Amino acid sequence: MKRRKSSGVFQKEKVVLTVASLLVMAALTVTGVYLYNTGREPEEEENIVDFSALEEPAPKQGKDVALAENQSAQNLTSGQEADGELDYDPYYIEQEKILNSQEVSGTAKKAENGAQGQEGTNPAGNQTQEGEETTQAADSAMTDNVGYAAVSRNDPSRSGQSETDDAADAETESAVSQEEPSLEAVAEAAPENDLHFSEEDKLSWPIVGNVLLNYSMDKTIFFPTLKQYKYNPSIVIGSTQGANVACAADGIVSRVYEDAQTGNTVVMNLGDGYELTYGQLDEVAVEEGDFVETGAFLGRVAAPTKYYTAEGTNVYFKLTKDGEPVDPLDYLG
Repeated sequence: MKRRKSSGVFQKEKVVLTVASLLVMAALTVTGVYLYNTGREPEEEENIVDFSALEEPAPKQGKDVALAENQSAQNLTSGQEADGELDYDPYYIEQEKILNSQEVSGTAKKAENGAQGQEGTNPAGNQTQEGEETTQAADSAMTDNVGYAAVSRNDPSRSGQSETDDAADAETESAVSQEEPSLEAVAEAAPENDLHFSEEDKLSWPIVGNVLLNYSMDKTIFFPTLKQYKYNPSIVIGSTQGANVACAADGIVSRVYEDAQTGNTVVMNLGDGYELTYGQLDEVAVEEGDFVETGAFLGRVAAPTKYYTAEGTNVYFKLTKDGEPVDPLDYLG
């Protein structure tokens, strides 16, 4: 009996402890939630969309404002605006018409004032003259309206300047008229027109020496430096470095240039389509445009270029007729 009684008491105590634990836990939970909610600051509503603004009517802009300010324009376009037929703003068109009418009226008033002034100075009151003066006044008003005024040719302040300009133009024309004959005379007296060369004429040797490579355009000849057979449009005259090179015929220097194969090169116009080319030169003494007579000093013999090292020091000598090479030996005396 004692054992049963003790077990029953134990069961009651266990139930009481369990209920008490649950109550304590519930109380703690409620207290914690309360404290959490009271200590937390309310969050700012940043991303909230105000839909009330969508319900309000949109403010009038653009064309609607203009129509609201001008009742007459609103009456004109109320029927057509509903159909969407207008692609322009009638208000601004109307304003432009008003401005144009004001400008026209202002111009007319200026013309009228000008006409009245003319009538006051003319007691006779000639109607034809008044009409002309009115027209002139209107033209003057229109000129003032666009922002410029016509200058009278009879203005005394401009007469001196006009006479000076005319005198300067006359001097320029006279100078040009005097200059043209002088230019023609120079062209006629140019040595180039006096240059003549033909098959009967002879060339002087530019330098004393042996011909190392002959002219050959009908068959190839052997070039020792290049070690190959080639056509040769010129003759190669052997010489010593530093020797003087003389002009072979009267002519005008047309070109002075440097070439990889012929070195410093001078081309001279002999006239009648003939040209003479001197290559392998040093200390060239002529310039383009110079007239050089036969026997005049052209330059000195230079060291051979890499294309003629095996041949030795030489002078490159070529004659052409209308651009086609010919044998210089046929012309050398």
